[in-house]
Amino acid sequence: MSASSGDLEQRARQYVIARGNELERRLGFGRDGSVYATVARTAVKSYGSLDPFERELDCYRRLREHDVGELLGHRVPRLLDWDERLMVLEMSIVNPPYLLDFAGAYLDDAPDFPAEVIDQWHQDKFEQFGDRWPDVIAVLEFLKSRYGIHLLDIHPANITFG
Repeated sequence: MSASSGDLEQRARQYVIARGNELERRLGFGRDGSVYATVARTAVKSYGSLDPFERELDCYRRLREHDVGELLGHRVPRLLDWDERLMVLEMSIVNPPYLLDFAGAYLDDAPDFPAEVIDQWHQDKFEQFGDRWPDVIAVLEFLKSRYGIHLLDIHPANITFG
């Protein structure tokens, strides 16, 4: 199922209304969905398809099991609630420095990419992050070794530094 921007907002609105809340404004959007701030100071993410919704929900559940609110100095949103039918997650809002967006992550086993794809990914990320790239690698390795989360969709909008 792929969704339009209007459909994403409509499902987010249905979700918050059912909980006595309301949307305040859109915080961001990407290929997997849109994120909205609520008047209750939470974030609601509405997804365009089931796969990224399930991956992100599984990652946030794992982080919640381990009571993770911060990783190596980066705040991580806390999962508050969700609706599988609407494909909507509700989480806390975090301020920089932060790490967010686990829709492109995998639990326990990452996809097997050819070496040249991995090399190109590292080069692209190095160009995006510059001298912060070693810090990003440290966060990704910690996330993988400690919680079994392989975060592949990483860019300066979803990991910030203080």
